[in-house]
Amino acid sequence: MRSFTLTNRPFYYYLGAKLQRYAPKLLTLLILLFSVAPTYLPGYSTVRPYLTLIPVFYWAVYRPYDFSVVAAFLFGLFLDFIDGTPLGVNTLVFTLFYLTVQMQRRYLSGKSFMFVWFGFAVFSFIAYFFKWLFVSINYAAFTPVSTAFISYILLLLCYPIVSWPCAWLHVYLLDKEK
Repeated sequence: MRSFTLTNRPFYYYLGAKLQRYAPKLLTLLILLFSVAPTYLPGYSTVRPYLTLIPVFYWAVYRPYDFSVVAAFLFGLFLDFIDGTPLGVNTLVFTLFYLTVQMQRRYLSGKSFMFVWFGFAVFSFIAYFFKWLFVSINYAAFTPVSTAFISYILLLLCYPIVSWPCAWLHVYLLDKEK
């Protein structure tokens, strides 16, 4: 005869476990929503950095088991819908970016912050190039390279600020897993 064990754990215990599991995705969603929020700064909308690349990169390096390629695909699709870019551009860029970073994970994991930042600079430059190329192909005209380059520089400058909550969450989740 089969017996079932009853646990005396309250509901919030299971809710907390689910939140811990989805925390990287929730933080990425918050960063995505923050990055597309209107700022009312003149000219900022044309050079707005691609901030969502930072958590996608971070989770691909440090927690690929909590943030999969499917999540990168879905975040790219969501960004396509709310940002107004041609459908599939961000989806393809995020998916290729995640897969490329994950293949190089062993070279980036456990290295110094400056080395990881340099790795992010290289991979995000490639991602910016592909986004620029796909958007240019879609509109059948080359979009200005200068705006993409300024956006890329802003992204590199924002990396320490945006990666800090990711690092904090990663350390918190590592402590909870012990």
